[in-house]
Amino acid sequence: MIQTEHLALAPHSLGTERNLTVHHFGTPRARPKVYIQAGIHADELAANLTAHHLATKLQGAKVKGEIILLPLANPLGQSQMVNRDHQGRSDLATGQNFNRGYTDVSSSLEGQNLKNVNDVRAAIGAALAAITPQLEIEVLQHQLQMLAHDADIVLDLHTDSESELHLYLDPDQWPDAEDLAAWLGVPVVMLARKSGGNPFEETIAAPYIASGVPAPLSVVVELRGQPDVYDELAEKDAEALFCFLQGRGVIDGDPGPAPEFTGGAAGFEHTALLEAPVPGLITYKKPLGARVEKGDLIAEIVDVRAVDNARTPIHAPTSGRFFARLSNKLARPGMSIGKIFGTQVIEGRSGYLLGD
Repeated sequence: MIQTEHLALAPHSLGTERNLTVHHFGTPRARPKVYIQAGIHADELAANLTAHHLATKLQGAKVKGEIILLPLANPLGQSQMVNRDHQGRSDLATGQNFNRGYTDVSSSLEGQNLKNVNDVRAAIGAALAAITPQLEIEVLQHQLQMLAHDADIVLDLHTDSESELHLYLDPDQWPDAEDLAAWLGVPVVMLARKSGGNPFEETIAAPYIASGVPAPLSVVVELRGQPDVYDELAEKDAEALFCFLQGRGVIDGDPGPAPEFTGGAAGFEHTALLEAPVPGLITYKKPLGARVEKGDLIAEIVDVRAVDNARTPIHAPTSGRFFARLSNKLARPGMSIGKIFGTQVIEGRSGYLLGD
């Protein structure tokens, strides 16, 4: 049974109005509570399509807890078209990445007599309710946090530019989340806390971690790349998420044994970000999923104006799995053009790890 509400977002210009579509399955305030949102980066459309398929499956299911599903978590970014080009990653009004800058209320909980997870949930809710957001992006982010802050499981559905499936989650949640990775068939799991910029899933977990109580399983699920908007893939991923929720006792039914997890999990410091040193066109020399060795040629940046010495090579700074790259093959200096999930900590990988 589905109940759908449309939460109005405060208008920020005359004559405009936006809202969040929120699907509710199961019993309100029942446990376990699951919160799933899709497309906070509004140009990552495979996430939205997967959420749509999942909603269809949930409509006919017996939900024993509560599931809140937002199939389109960012109506602001959905509307941002510039010369027919969708700009969904960052807010055009402020330049802020839609998945950065969420409010960490951990400091508001300091000094309170919080004895258990229920006390912490209530304190987080009170701290968030005391905030009055002003900017349109702040209003959106605040509403998402209010919906998700007290969930037992939080799944934030994204895509990379062009990539294999992968996950981001807190180190304390591994290997507990191995069932999620196994159902999805994820080859890469990156573990990070305070990776930089206060992304949504880390900010949901942060006040629980600071209070010393069990944090919700809060995961970024990267559903391949932006071009991978296909019913076949979305149906497959939705089925995997459905089976995961069955295995966790949120949905009635036996999904059978989870597949074996055959991927790898390591701290985000093991993942090398490849950067373009010069402008030009990118020609990749390794396919996604390739096993690479340190020093291997991964890509070349081509200056098409030149005839001689036109190519700048990009070599692997570490050994590992080449799992993500750009779908847009135009490089600018300093731009991240690929990721290698490495076998050892990358020298100098500390502080702000995510990039923008």
